[in-house]
Amino acid sequence: MDRESEYVGRHRSHTDIILIAQIAVCAVLAVVLCLTGLMWHARSVEADRASVVASASVAEVETAADRTVGADTADTAKKSEKSAALARGKVPAVNQELARARWTNPTGGAQPDLSHYRNLSIDVSLAKQRVYIKSDGATIYSMIVSTGMNDTTPHGSFTIGVRGDHFYNPEERMGADYWVRITGPYLFHSVPTNENAGEYLADEGDKLGRPASHGCVRLSIADAKWFYDQIPSGTPVTIA
Repeated sequence: MDRESEYVGRHRSHTDIILIAQIAVCAVLAVVLCLTGLMWHARSVEADRASVVASASVAEVETAADRTVGADTADTAKKSEKSAALARGKVPAVNQELARARWTNPTGGAQPDLSHYRNLSIDVSLAKQRVYIKSDGATIYSMIVSTGMNDTTPHGSFTIGVRGDHFYNPEERMGADYWVRITGPYLFHSVPTNENAGEYLADEGDKLGRPASHGCVRLSIADAKWFYDQIPSGTPVTIA
């Protein structure tokens, strides 16, 4: 009986030790699992924070990029608008220069030296608004002109008379340079000036090529100077 009791006691002690050991192991495992869970949670929180920061940074970068692109686009638009405004400003100036050149320069190309020609004559075409300088009946130079409005330029045959470098008509408030008389008050002369020689009226000059005078025959400045210098007195003139 004593041996049996001793055996039972020993067996219970052994069993208790095993149970305690198992409980300890379970406790350790529980602690490890808890710590592991806490670590994973911490890492997850860290990752979420990093993601939020990264998203914010990307948003800031995109916003900055949008601002930069917007600023560049606005700047480009302003520059384009400014260039267009400058171009629009230049167009009228260019057109004015082209128009001025038309009544300033020779209108028939290279002007011949008339001392090399004989039997000169002058034909004025009212329909074509042109003057033809001829030698032995052949045209050697032609000019764009403006004759009288309402057919006020006299028709017929005349001869070149006296000439002068400038005149001014107070009634018309216009004058002209390089005048050469056709007959009476009717002259060949430059596009109109004001009372001072060389001060040409652009709005009148722009009319060259269509009837615009009170009966005289207007020439470009260069053609008027050439005509004044080159056409001999007594040269026959036909206006038709």
